Amino acid sequence: MKLPTLSTLALASALVLTGCATDSYASSYGSSNESPASGVVSTVDTAIGEVFATTQGMTLYTFTRDTASVSNCYDGCAESWPPFTASKNAEIWGAFTVIERTDGSYQWAYENQPLYTWVGDRQRGDVNGHEVSDVWFAAQTGQ
Repeated sequence: MKLPTLSTLALASALVLTGCATDSYASSYGSSNESPASGVVSTVDTAIGEVFATTQGMTLYTFTRDTASVSNCYDGCAESWPPFTASKNAEIWGAFTVIERTDGSYQWAYENQPLYTWVGDRQRGDVNGHEVSDVWFAAQTGQ
């Protein structure tokens, strides 16, 4: 009996996880036939309103010290505010794009603003990073 390879298992897991996204940007803002968003971004209701989040429900944030399509969060900053990573060939849609970071990795951006998660958020819908140091803000859907 031939066992599946690690890459086959990873692909199968990714397909299962993509199929499990329920409250996706696509379902909120159009059918999944219109965008690849269901495998990348979701929306969640929070204490501050509806925000964009990872498919696991972790809030996505923008950093006011970034410039259009350029991340200025590296090293210690990126340890606290992990970039919302993307693959080089990720399919972009609408206001969601992919930027290249100076370290050669790729990151999702919304309206040209790089997106991050916050290590202080512990569960789906937390917005503990909103307004931190008046430079970090949740990426809200109604903006």
